[in-house]
Amino acid sequence: MTIHTMKQTSFERPAMGEWRKAAESSLKGKPLASLETPTPEGITLKPLYTADDIPEGQDERLNAIRNGIGKTDWTLLQETRETNPSAYLEKAKSAVDRGNGAVVYTGGWKKGADNEVLDALAALITEVPVYVRCRPDDPFLAVFGSVPEDKRRLVAGFADVDRSADLSRRFPSLRTIAVDTAAVHMKGADAVTELAAALSKAAKIAEEEDDFGAMARKLFFTFDIDTHFFTEIAKLRAFRLLFRSFAAAYGEEDPVHVPVIARTSLRTYTLADPYVNLLRSGNGAFAAALGGADAITVAPLDALTGSTGFSERVARNVQHILKEEAHADRVLDPAGGSYYIESLTESIYRKAWDLFIEFEKQGGIAAIDADGALDRLLAEKREARIRRLAERKESLIGTNIYADPEEELQKQADDDAEGRFAEPFEALRYALQGSRVHLIRLGSLKAVKPVADFTAGVLAVGGIRPELSPLFETAEEALDYLKSELPEYAVLCSPAEQAEEAARTILQDKPDATVLDAAGRYPEDIAASLREAGLNGFYHRGQDILDKLAELKGILEGGTQR
Repeated sequence: MTIHTMKQTSFERPAMGEWRKAAESSLKGKPLASLETPTPEGITLKPLYTADDIPEGQDERLNAIRNGIGKTDWTLLQETRETNPSAYLEKAKSAVDRGNGAVVYTGGWKKGADNEVLDALAALITEVPVYVRCRPDDPFLAVFGSVPEDKRRLVAGFADVDRSADLSRRFPSLRTIAVDTAAVHMKGADAVTELAAALSKAAKIAEEEDDFGAMARKLFFTFDIDTHFFTEIAKLRAFRLLFRSFAAAYGEEDPVHVPVIARTSLRTYTLADPYVNLLRSGNGAFAAALGGADAITVAPLDALTGSTGFSERVARNVQHILKEEAHADRVLDPAGGSYYIESLTESIYRKAWDLFIEFEKQGGIAAIDADGALDRLLAEKREARIRRLAERKESLIGTNIYADPEEELQKQADDDAEGRFAEPFEALRYALQGSRVHLIRLGSLKAVKPVADFTAGVLAVGGIRPELSPLFETAEEALDYLKSELPEYAVLCSPAEQAEEAARTILQDKPDATVLDAAGRYPEDIAASLREAGLNGFYHRGQDILDKLAELKGILEGGTQR
């Protein structure tokens, strides 16, 4: 076929019925609904979206989103971590030279700076924006006092310092009214709950202000970006619609642009296999860029244990790659027009607005927080997410799947990361790492290897590399091995066709000191019968591996046994 004939080739447009028929055929008896996926926000994702899924008035919504985003580019807000003011100055200057878009300070100085350092930083923040998030008594704030009065109008950026009225008055270009959803995010909030909480916080602030327009010109929002890629894109896009509706309630039909700072989330970061954190942060940064964030912070891959110059450079370069190689800064709202993204944006927008209204009916986010209702809601959502991880319906690579049992976990140093989804897995790993567990392999290598590999993979989550028995042809040989080794705990791995008979044979005469489990899924009646015969339990796909490893911990610590 020549290039000419290729250009002339056309294809008939398939009808929805044809697609449905082809999809059902490929599923081999499963219903088409099996391709649908529920999200933590209560939204059902479909396998295919068409123009019929786009809400009415889509052009108006697209314009509202794009007007809210305002521009294609974003600012790099990479953190500069340093406790010594003089060293901080040098690192901040170096970061700016290497592409950082602002002087970024998020706490850490252990002492005040001398006048030379303060003056140098004061001069720097008149040339590039500043982002500061700290306590009202932090010594860094002396930098603002060193800015000459005739230069204060040049200081632009963001200050999250407990809504400092003094900074706002002295620095008219500095945004000083911050809405940060980090607290609810780290406690387990989904995208809808985060957005509703953000609006409720903004509503509380608006109640205390006389002029909504003036408040909006000082306002900025900060959202943490999770690893649910398309949901996070839609979350930021939905925020633009939400803020427009929010402003309209205060009489502002055409509100000013309100910046959104996106911060790659730490709640999916892990202590195990930390280089996977780089993939997570890259995923989050890309979602933030496509969602239209005004500024982005990428957490270093080793942020949990203390970042290094190398990891900070890599984090900064994630954004450079998105700009210089992916050109994500050259298109306004690149996700706009996608049937899937538009439908997801609309669903999140409507659900978040409804939840915001519900919050306000209960007295606002502060009232819900005070009576414990917010914590209960977030705990329920966090628990649901962790259970999905425990059942491996979601993955934390290196933690709940594909774990390296030989890796020694470092201790967490960053208190801001409390609430990570990996914490329960890591706690069990600290307790179980190096424990002695035997896998009893019965059958041919070809037949038993998948069963043993699966079981070893679950044990690896707890930091356990099991001891593999020789391959046995009969249950009697396996029983002799148990009697000679006398392991405290063992798992029988055998092909399905001989698993029940082998288990019963071994249970009849196994050492009393050995707790025995079996790998595989058994019919309920057979499983109950084997438990009555002395089997402790099972390893199988879809089970809660947190519960299973917690049970193993109890056994190895001398707890309940069968």
